[in-house]
Amino acid sequence: MPELTPYTLQFKGGLHVGTRGVNLEEAGISIPSDSLFAAILSTLRLAGENVKDFADAYVADPPFLLTSAFPYAGGVRFYPMPADAARLFGPAAAATLGKKLGKVAWFSEGLLREALKKGNLDYWLFPDSDTEPPKTGARLQGYSLWLKVDEIASLPTDIQKDFAREEKHRHALARQTVWKAMRVPRVTIDRHTSAANIFHAGKVEFAEGCGLWFGVHWRKPEAEYAGRKFKDALERTLKMMQDDGVGGERTTGYGAFTLADGKAPIAFSNEVKPGGLAYLLSRYHPHGDEALTALNDPRAAYRLTPVAGWLHTYDGVSQRRKRVFLVEEGGLIRSGQGVMGDVADVRPEYNGAPGVDHPVYRNGLALALAWPAEGGDHA
Repeated sequence: MPELTPYTLQFKGGLHVGTRGVNLEEAGISIPSDSLFAAILSTLRLAGENVKDFADAYVADPPFLLTSAFPYAGGVRFYPMPADAARLFGPAAAATLGKKLGKVAWFSEGLLREALKKGNLDYWLFPDSDTEPPKTGARLQGYSLWLKVDEIASLPTDIQKDFAREEKHRHALARQTVWKAMRVPRVTIDRHTSAANIFHAGKVEFAEGCGLWFGVHWRKPEAEYAGRKFKDALERTLKMMQDDGVGGERTTGYGAFTLADGKAPIAFSNEVKPGGLAYLLSRYHPHGDEALTALNDPRAAYRLTPVAGWLHTYDGVSQRRKRVFLVEEGGLIRSGQGVMGDVADVRPEYNGAPGVDHPVYRNGLALALAWPAEGGDHA
């Protein structure tokens, strides 16, 4: 399985990541892997580097793969729930908690490791009652986040309070917030009439000691492009992105972050084998006939999301990108040989001619973990 180098992003003034739709009023909680890669290329271009050399070499033989950016709280990293989360539970658990399980969006790294070993998490479920103290598994941010009780001590001090010490108070953990989503009023002034127009933009603010994290899997740590190491370029670019920010509405201060790294790599024990089931930590764009095998498998479970939006280039006016459909994080797919997926060129075309004179990339290369086969250990 891939070893991940983790990076944590602590946001200073909130974050706006656009969600599906045409307005700015909603904001997502995570940053997709394809958006992270696009931000890396944009920052390289802003720094005056030759993006073509970097991108051409990357597409030809990717030296690294990216996860999407997921929530973290203190020392607890969270991962997306599998697309078919019902596979994690037996019939009794599903009957007891019912739709409440469907509200869980993220589960902790400790729970992920349990799932990768046994394929079943019944033992770690939180209580059905809002007043019963959890004994093995607990929830946070309502039903959004699920973690093991022994991970509570790794939460930020302001969140864990006395939950880690006294069992009788643990039920209140569910009411603690890692992030707050809000709509912020904004105003534009018509340049001709000077009339004010009010609109709202979505914003996510994280609690102290919380934010987003993502992982980098280095397939070839020593790989170079145009005489430069990819690893050095990525480290330099991430440091520059701290002030430039990620996501939308950056002119208002959204998206700027403090970067922390240097933590121990995240290692998983099982190897992803061709033909086995794989759990996606990134978005995925099947290459060629991959969709026929990776997605058209009776064990597969996934959600597709359309990705479009605007491209902003220093070489021309802003334009609409081509729309592509990507498999969302948490999808369960059939694994193939080598790196799966591709890097799609989504530059617009007009009458058969490209709208800009350079590729516009959406990174759909899959970064996945081996998922246990159905019918395994469900003790």
